[in-house]
Amino acid sequence: MSDPNSTAGFTELNGLYRATLQICDRLEAVADSLPRPDRRLCRQIAAELKPAIAAANRLEEEILFPAALGRLPAAGTGATIERLRREHTHDHAAADEIVRILVTLSRGGGKRSWDAIGYMLRAYFLAVRRHVACEQNLLAAIQTTPCPN
Repeated sequence: MSDPNSTAGFTELNGLYRATLQICDRLEAVADSLPRPDRRLCRQIAAELKPAIAAANRLEEEILFPAALGRLPAAGTGATIERLRREHTHDHAAADEIVRILVTLSRGGGKRSWDAIGYMLRAYFLAVRRHVACEQNLLAAIQTTPCPN
């Protein structure tokens, strides 16, 4: 397990957040390009999405959440961490569905309507952006709160 007070871990986590947000930007580009998405881009995102989400969630569990519980005021922190942990389960399930859609798009389409596909992609990347913003705020709070002695 990584040190929850590790500056290197926080730096790595910020890098994972940037990569995740870049994937969201690319998902938005796919949604904007429907009904003629870039098939190669769909394949690339499909290959990158689940590993990126898994890496960020793993580091959050190892570094961010223990640091928050150890440094931030107790009122509400535990409940917030538990909510974020539950969201990780939903993140993985949603990523599975988005990958299936992207693979279908990379092969030329599918039986769903373009509006439905666009809605699903947008709902996913907007939720991920909100989730990342929440965790970036948590990380900023940790980094500005001194370690207890």
